[in-house]
Amino acid sequence: MLILKSVQTKVCTDGSLMKEYVLDEPLTENFLIFLERFGTVRHLEQLKKPFFSFEKEHFISIKGFIGDRNVEVRYKKEFQDLVADYFHLLLFYEREGQPGISRLKGIEETIRQKMETRLDSAERKGI
Repeated sequence: MLILKSVQTKVCTDGSLMKEYVLDEPLTENFLIFLERFGTVRHLEQLKKPFFSFEKEHFISIKGFIGDRNVEVRYKKEFQDLVADYFHLLLFYEREGQPGISRLKGIEETIRQKMETRLDSAERKGI
């Protein structure tokens, strides 16, 4: 899957950044299975259009409907600069299967280390 365009961007009341994207193909069950390797997926299959949400703590949350090409992505306030490309990375590495999972896990670890460094620095400065 690829992002065709960003149709809406707004800052939420909690300071997070929400972006709505249009993808080149509909969201699939296989994408949800892939997402389960990286965070918490909730799937409401009983709706007319099956809804899902994905949460990766300190990274992003994703909401959408299976079979739809539109998706809402929220980037957490504290680390927006570090996770700005995370949704793009999920889309890219999903098509690689297991090798993609391993590569993305490594990228995640690097991002987490940067997050910890920032938090440690903020604590030392008393922020």
